[in-house]
Amino acid sequence: MGKTEKNKSNSITTQWAIPTIILMVFLVFTLIGYNKTMQDNSKAKALDRVSRQAVSIAGYYKGLFEGSVNGADAVADYLMKEDDIFGEKAVELIKQVDNHMGLVDAYIVKNNGNAIDSYGNTYVTIDTSDDFKSLLGTKDNSVAIVDSKNRPVLMVSAPIRTEDEWRGNLILVYKADKIAKQMDSTAYSYALVYQNGIIGEVYGAESGIYQVGDNLGDIVDNLTFDDGSSAVFMQSIESGRAGTVHVDNNKGVSCYICHQPIATTGASIIVSVRDNQINRSIQEENKDTRSMIMKVLISIGIFVALIIIIYIINRVNFTKESMELQNKAETDLLTELLNKISTENKIKDYLEGEGKDKTCMMCVLDIDNFKKINDTMGHAFGDEVLATLGKRIRTEFRVTDIIGRTGGDEFIIFLKDLKDDSIIEREAGRVAGFFKDFTVGTYTKYSPTASIGAAIYPRDGVDYESMYKAADTALYKAKKRGKNQLAFFSEATEEDKIEAEKAGKPKPIDSDNRE
Repeated sequence: MGKTEKNKSNSITTQWAIPTIILMVFLVFTLIGYNKTMQDNSKAKALDRVSRQAVSIAGYYKGLFEGSVNGADAVADYLMKEDDIFGEKAVELIKQVDNHMGLVDAYIVKNNGNAIDSYGNTYVTIDTSDDFKSLLGTKDNSVAIVDSKNRPVLMVSAPIRTEDEWRGNLILVYKADKIAKQMDSTAYSYALVYQNGIIGEVYGAESGIYQVGDNLGDIVDNLTFDDGSSAVFMQSIESGRAGTVHVDNNKGVSCYICHQPIATTGASIIVSVRDNQINRSIQEENKDTRSMIMKVLISIGIFVALIIIIYIINRVNFTKESMELQNKAETDLLTELLNKISTENKIKDYLEGEGKDKTCMMCVLDIDNFKKINDTMGHAFGDEVLATLGKRIRTEFRVTDIIGRTGGDEFIIFLKDLKDDSIIEREAGRVAGFFKDFTVGTYTKYSPTASIGAAIYPRDGVDYESMYKAADTALYKAKKRGKNQLAFFSEATEEDKIEAEKAGKPKPIDSDNRE
């Protein structure tokens, strides 16, 4: 294939291949970007759901507190009307409240600190804990989640008072886990954190981060935060702010923690969800997106495969056509051997490449008295002689050898890689003996002969020109000795060389046989 055809082919390939590749790369990166965006959005939605769960749980407690405070206020207002807030009517009332609301305990505490419960038991003091005492002796409503007897409880305090008189407090105590069991929450795992940082209860799946009774401050000190620090996290909890953080316990558990304050109590709800749970949520939400992207990628793959197949087919066809054109350009039409230019180029390429250090033989062959054949038997018969010679000579030698027609009745046989002198002698004899049984013609049999000059590479020449000159001199020697024979360049005398140089016969390159 010529350089012009190659360049044209490469140009055509470049014209459609580069835009196609750019388009495919753009589509792939667009899909990758789209997939990442969808995953980020799904992750944000999943975390938002977790955050809303925390808000919902905290809101449930807040609503419960507000209802409890309102209920406690109503009971306290009724008690204020009693002459004796420790009397039978008062105790019966808080007993009914206890039974109706499913309380742990209910107390009436006088302003002097004495107390009575729903069973009529009286106490000088009902609890010595600071959390409990904070609810006593106050003239305002208050709520707190505290640890009482190793259990988390919600304590609601409502003052028994009028504008002019404060007589004491009504204390209602709820069991916190009973409150949680009443909730319809889909939280992965959530914990109730007291105001003092102790984790009172853990609900739902095991978090792998915290357990009941742990101190939240001690836990977060051993966590790795993607953003911020344990101090910032605890400060956010203590100041009653909501937020979400991503942590790693350095033991193979990574999760998101959403924290939400429970209004007015000082306590907080923390909801935790592990990374793999978020990832499952993302995968589930993006199932259709992934399916769509996979279909698009498969379509792109099929399209690229079709383009490649079409390209290969076109390339094969183009190569085949180019080879056919190249063969036509290199072939002598009459003999179907190589023409003069192709013969010369192939011998030069071989001698400059793999045959540089090998022994070879070039034979220049001239049909004897060929002009006489044309004149007496006609040019058509002369063409038949040349065509038959081309067909027969191709089958006589190796396919790796170079055989071509270089003139009207001149041929070159270039035999490659002859190992030693015995092989050279044998091959020379085969070339010379070729014409002993060579006949042409169907009705009129004719046995043409030829004179052959042989030169050995690199002994008689080191390139095509010097080899051809040596073989041509040997050819002159063969004709001088009477034709129909082979002569080596080494047999030529200085006189033969001078005479051959002076003869300098013309060597036409056209494909007909006229001289």
